[in-house]
Amino acid sequence: MFNTQKICIIGSGLTAITIAYLLSKFRLQIDIVEQDFNKKKTNPTKLALSKDSLDQLSINGLKDIKKKSNMVKNIYLHDSYSSISLKQDLQFSASDEEKALAYIIDGNILFLDIYKKLKNLKNINFIKKKILSIKDEKFFKEITFKDLIKENYNLVIFASTNNLSLLSKFKLRKIIDKSYNEEAFVFNLTHTKIINNSARQFFLKDGPLAFLPISNVETSIIWSIKKNSKNQKYVLNKNHLLKFFNNNFNGLFKEITFISKINKFNLNYVFNELKDSKRSLLFGDIAYKIHPIAGQGWNMILRNIFSLVNVIKYSQDLGLEIGNDIFIKKYLDKITLNNFTFTTLIDGIRKIFDIKVGSYAAIRKNALSKLNKNFFIKKSFVNIANKGLFI
Repeated sequence: MFNTQKICIIGSGLTAITIAYLLSKFRLQIDIVEQDFNKKKTNPTKLALSKDSLDQLSINGLKDIKKKSNMVKNIYLHDSYSSISLKQDLQFSASDEEKALAYIIDGNILFLDIYKKLKNLKNINFIKKKILSIKDEKFFKEITFKDLIKENYNLVIFASTNNLSLLSKFKLRKIIDKSYNEEAFVFNLTHTKIINNSARQFFLKDGPLAFLPISNVETSIIWSIKKNSKNQKYVLNKNHLLKFFNNNFNGLFKEITFISKINKFNLNYVFNELKDSKRSLLFGDIAYKIHPIAGQGWNMILRNIFSLVNVIKYSQDLGLEIGNDIFIKKYLDKITLNNFTFTTLIDGIRKIFDIKVGSYAAIRKNALSKLNKNFFIKKSFVNIANKGLFI
C-alpha cells in the first residue's frame, strides 16, 4: 500500500486553494496553512481564463465554471497613441470550432466554489496557526508552529506574498525586479444592455486600457496609468471618470450609468526563484508578477499548477516519492523556460507600446495593419495565449 505523503501549502488565497483542490484527487494529505482564513478578503478583480485553462478546470471537477463565466469571442487591439479610436487595428476572433477565445469569471465566485469543495474533503486540513520556523530534516521539511507542534512534509508550497518573511533562510533570488512606474486601476462599468462578448485593449499614450466583458450590462476595466500623468485626474474623480467614458466610448456601450468601487495596485515585473529549492516551490505572485496587458497572469499560474499535477501523477504511478530533488528538478524543467520566456514576451509587448515617439507610433500602427491580414501569425498568437509557448 502506498504511504500517504504530506504537502503543506502556505497561503489561503485563490492560488493556494486551487493548488489544494487540483492535488486533492491524489493519495496525499494536504495542509493549507494561514494565520487568517477570511474568505471575504479575496481580490475582486475579474479573471481571464483561456479556453484551455477552462477546459482543464472543468475536467478536474469544476464543471459549472463555464456557466458562471462570460464568453469572449473577439479580442480587439486599438493603437490610440494620438487619439482614442473605436476602430480596431488588430482583431482576433474565435473560429466555429473554438467558439470562444477566452472566458471572464469573477475571482470571488471561483474562490468560493473551490473553497466549498475543499471543506468537504477528508484529505484537506485547514490550519490557522503562525509558523515559527521551517527547517530541513533528512527526508522532510519540518515546520514548527507557534504552539510548538511540529509537522513533517514531503513538499512545502509557498503561494502567498503575505509569507515572504518565511523565505528569508531559503535565499530568494530576484532574477527580475522592475517597476513599470504605473498604477493599475480596476473597476466595473454598468451600461446599457448590449451584446457583450468582445474584449478590447486600447493603448493610450499614458498607459493601456483594457475592457473585459462580464455580462450584457457590465464590463470590467483595468486601466494602467503612468504615475503623475494627466489621465490620473479621471480616475481620482468619479464624475470626471463617468464623463470620460461616456464621451469616448459611447459607441461601444451607448450609455454608462454607474462606476463601481475603484481598486488600485502598483505594477511591477518580478521573477523570483529559490536558491535552495529543496522540497520547496513558489507559486503565484510570490514567484512572478507580470503586466496585466495581455490578461495572462492567472493562466500562467494555472499552467504551472497543471504541470505540478502531471509531475505528481508521474511520480505516484511509478511509486516514487514526491518533493525530493528529482521531483523538484522535473517540475522546474517543465515550467521555468516557459515562464521566463512568456513573462519576457509580455514585458516586450509593453515596451513596444510604451515608446513615446510620434513617428514610431505611425510605424507601429502600419505594422499592426499588416499583421491583422496575416491569418497564420494571428493563429499562432491565439495558440500561445491559449496553451503557453511550448505546446
